[in-house]
Amino acid sequence: MFTNISSNNELLYHVLNTVQTSGEPIVCSTLSPLGNLEAFIEEVKRRHLRIAAFPNGGIIVFPIIPVEEAELMEICENYCSMETDLDRANMRHSLYLREYPLFDAQSCSRDALYHPADCVIRLAELCLKVVRTSQTNLEKLAPYALYLYIDQIKVLCNYVYWRLNPTASEVMNSSSSHEQSGLEMHSHEAGDGIVKTTKSEADGDQMSPIPFTKHPHDGANESTQANDDDLEDDLTGQEKVDDASEVAEYVKEADYPLITQYSKFYNGEGDSRRLAAVYFPGGIDPTICRATSRVLEPAATRSNLRAATNGGTPPETGIVGFYDYLNNPTPQKCRATRFTRQNGDSVMNGCQTFLQALDSMYHAQAPAHYQLQRMAIPPRFELCGTAFSTLTVNRNFRTAVHRDRGDFRGGLGALCVIDGAFDGCHLVIKPLQRAFRLSVGDVLLFDTSLEHGNTEVHNSELPWKRISVVCYLRNGLMSSICEIERRKHLNRSILGSLTNSKETGSVVNINGVDKTLPPLFIPTKLVNELAPVQLSALNFAAERGSRNSGCVLAMTMGIGKTLVALTLCFSYFFNCPSRDILILAPKPIIGHWVHEQKKWGTHGLQFNRLVASDRIDAKEFDESLHLFDQQLCGDQPKEGHLIIINPEYLTTFSKRFEKFDPQLIIVDEGHRVAARGNKLIESLSKYKCRLRIVLSGTPLQNNTKELYRLVSWVNQEICKVIPERLFDDFANDISKYVAGDDSVFQKALVAQQFIQDWMKGFIFREMKVDLPPLNDYILICNSSETQQRLEKQIGIEIGTSVMRVSEHRPSHLSAHPLCYFAFIWGGYHSLSYGYTKHGRYDSAIHYSKKDFLEMERYYNSIKNDEIDSFTASSGKLYALIKIVQQIQAKGEKVIIFSQYVGAQDIIHRTLTAYKISAFTVRGRDSQDRRQSAIQLFSHHNKMVALVLSTKIAAFGLDFTAANHVILFDSWWNPQVDAQAVARAYRRNQQKSVTVYRLASLLEGSSILKMQTRKIALFNCIMHEKTSRSARSNEVHDYADSEKDPDRQMLWRNLKESLLEGGHPILQAVYLHRDTVKDTDYARDELDDFND
Repeated sequence: MFTNISSNNELLYHVLNTVQTSGEPIVCSTLSPLGNLEAFIEEVKRRHLRIAAFPNGGIIVFPIIPVEEAELMEICENYCSMETDLDRANMRHSLYLREYPLFDAQSCSRDALYHPADCVIRLAELCLKVVRTSQTNLEKLAPYALYLYIDQIKVLCNYVYWRLNPTASEVMNSSSSHEQSGLEMHSHEAGDGIVKTTKSEADGDQMSPIPFTKHPHDGANESTQANDDDLEDDLTGQEKVDDASEVAEYVKEADYPLITQYSKFYNGEGDSRRLAAVYFPGGIDPTICRATSRVLEPAATRSNLRAATNGGTPPETGIVGFYDYLNNPTPQKCRATRFTRQNGDSVMNGCQTFLQALDSMYHAQAPAHYQLQRMAIPPRFELCGTAFSTLTVNRNFRTAVHRDRGDFRGGLGALCVIDGAFDGCHLVIKPLQRAFRLSVGDVLLFDTSLEHGNTEVHNSELPWKRISVVCYLRNGLMSSICEIERRKHLNRSILGSLTNSKETGSVVNINGVDKTLPPLFIPTKLVNELAPVQLSALNFAAERGSRNSGCVLAMTMGIGKTLVALTLCFSYFFNCPSRDILILAPKPIIGHWVHEQKKWGTHGLQFNRLVASDRIDAKEFDESLHLFDQQLCGDQPKEGHLIIINPEYLTTFSKRFEKFDPQLIIVDEGHRVAARGNKLIESLSKYKCRLRIVLSGTPLQNNTKELYRLVSWVNQEICKVIPERLFDDFANDISKYVAGDDSVFQKALVAQQFIQDWMKGFIFREMKVDLPPLNDYILICNSSETQQRLEKQIGIEIGTSVMRVSEHRPSHLSAHPLCYFAFIWGGYHSLSYGYTKHGRYDSAIHYSKKDFLEMERYYNSIKNDEIDSFTASSGKLYALIKIVQQIQAKGEKVIIFSQYVGAQDIIHRTLTAYKISAFTVRGRDSQDRRQSAIQLFSHHNKMVALVLSTKIAAFGLDFTAANHVILFDSWWNPQVDAQAVARAYRRNQQKSVTVYRLASLLEGSSILKMQTRKIALFNCIMHEKTSRSARSNEVHDYADSEKDPDRQMLWRNLKESLLEGGHPILQAVYLHRDTVKDTDYARDELDDFND
């Protein structure tokens, strides 16, 4: 059985057992439920299996290699050198007849259903395929030969290749022509791990490959320990760092003007102009450079992850500092590189003077970019207190034209030659059409996302030496993956520290275990209550605050944004007890803030002065404001106040308290800040506070420009680095692709990466939150005969007419003809009391006596309990009743959302008529009534349905007692619907949740189409997916594919039940996720894109 793996993880058990018994490798996703990754790796090592990373995320598990390494090399070489198939067949036969003591020694071998010779023959055949393949096509074998993802197997294949192709090895080691075809390389995108074999290593006994396996009978603890470092870096897999094209492009010195004097260059024109390069000859003292070179040069080796270049010679390069191994199945994704760990303080001490001098120059020459990078870099990754996290050291490396996609896009990379004697090898930045001469001590600060590469070396046949270093901020170090990893280990340290501490204080600095982090004080009782995602958000905001910058906490509804914000306020007051904090929240959810504070107040989350305009006790609110006024005027000792008000009251509040000077401003549902022309920005402009925090589960509502305005508010320096015009150009490329223009796909990819990299320093995107399954459906409902007649009457042609946002008649008509009549004639005061005579529309549309009689008929059917005929007049209403009846039969609960009062009224009355216990909550209801509704709905078993207002009542409510959600109508902004779904699909939900989105044909062709475009845009920006709206031929009726028996029966029932006029209720049911398509396109491929 498993060691350190939970017994309920049957999937992992079967995966490893399958590999052991079948002898076949298995590819599994890193996102699949394989249990704890660290425990998984330990179990793989215990079983003596092999694992390797798989491109685009994944893990390959390999069986035991049943012979010693040297013997395997001999077998493979002999097998590949045989001339005929008959000779190889005879050798395969002999392999089945021999003994395999190494394999037999393993305890698991008795369960194997394969012969160990199968594995040996598989590897011999692989070597034969490699030998028969041209070197330029060798990399293409990897997707079809999983063993090539093990670097030791690649060493084996290289060994056999060079042994059997000596002439080829001479050609590939020739350096006579820099223009020879090779593989496109990147100047500083390497990692540790894979061994590249050269001809000199392949000849004779000079080659000493890494052992394939460690077996129990080795009996060498030292040997096992020595191998742990390799396992931590790359395990047995390949970290895919660079994606290479088959033919490298090299630049020539003669094609570009050579810059030799101090210069600044910009990319773009007008408002889109952005600093691209600063050339500073002699920027660093050559003495300092050469001293640094002595420390860093050993990092540049051929044992790196780059393919051969410069005519086939593997580059001499290496990484120093911190790196992100996000694609590796390693327990630690973001860490110091192997060279840094092995050399420790000696490296950093030797580089400190150089790095700090380069950092100072960066600050002086490009202050806006420097400040942005300073704010973005996590303190724990700062090298010697600078804005750099990572160094790439290159020795005698002429790079091909490339972009560096792993660098922080808001900053600049710093290139400096630190030693050497050479001529030529200038750096060309292609978009600038300039070459820069770089001698020892010269510095080039430049945008590494621009295409660049080195010119030829003069007199390269003579001995030459060039040591250069590129300093930059590695973007992946700021990823959510690294944050999850860091938070996990930090939480262990915090809990361990609290357990072992003799202090019993009521407040603890949870970051006290890591001196690189800013202090974060929270109540001791609250420590164990905060989820990892909340702790990460707290730390993100605290780090931004320590850099005098605000941030956006983009956390999905229901995972505790309010608690995070209140905890931040507590920590701020702990340090500054007399300062004030302002929280702006929509009026309907101020009561939720007060309730959350009272709830967590029992855990120590207390405030001396909390003033909230929650409409519960107006007298207490006025008295609190009077005391606050006295303290501002100096009549009373000043205490820190936490002011919670709605944005509409802010202007009045500001005029009344002119001396109010909040030091921290938090805006809940802060996407309102981004709305163009919003007066909230104007009202907040009088406060000079720099600590600004936006809380929003949906920071991107309608277009990408909103994101720019949002970040510009939390950090005003961003406009100096990235002009709005430049951002708009990127945003337009993404919007065009999302709207279906595939011709801009490549541009959209570039724009997507730029925006995602830029926002990482300011926007906290939630990490993965464990929630139960979500089943999300779109139900396209047919119209009744009356609805079809009225559709024609108001000029609606399904599929040809474009609905306007201001056009509400179709939505009312799709709800029920009675809703439509009441809306037109102004009868929404209460549908149960008849209708008024004055009309809402007095246009050219004329309504006949038949229409009035039709409405009278509906009212009478309600009064006479003729409920079936009433319901059959609306496809959506009839579908809703069928769905709720099934939910009631299962003993479960449902929340139903609609934007319109009339629809809410009809739904509630219809449910009641069918003897379904239901309750209604509307936007105008008090907080007390809402809380009563929550309690009644949550704890009363017979209460089946709750009818809510989509746009108002959805805020701040928790209805996890329901595991079904019906969206009776949808709005143009999909985030409004997302808010509604999150009332049930949130933390503390124990059951799987099913969402039913009801839509008429018209809504499906207009509103839902617009929604899918906005969802695709949101995915592109916030979730790092390349998404677009699905085409009509890409979505299919899911009714016949449904696996759940209850829903199978429901879809069949809806398609068999008829409306007035004879049409079935349901036309089609679609999976909501199918309406947006994600393109499986690696971001690595951006490097092949040319502007």
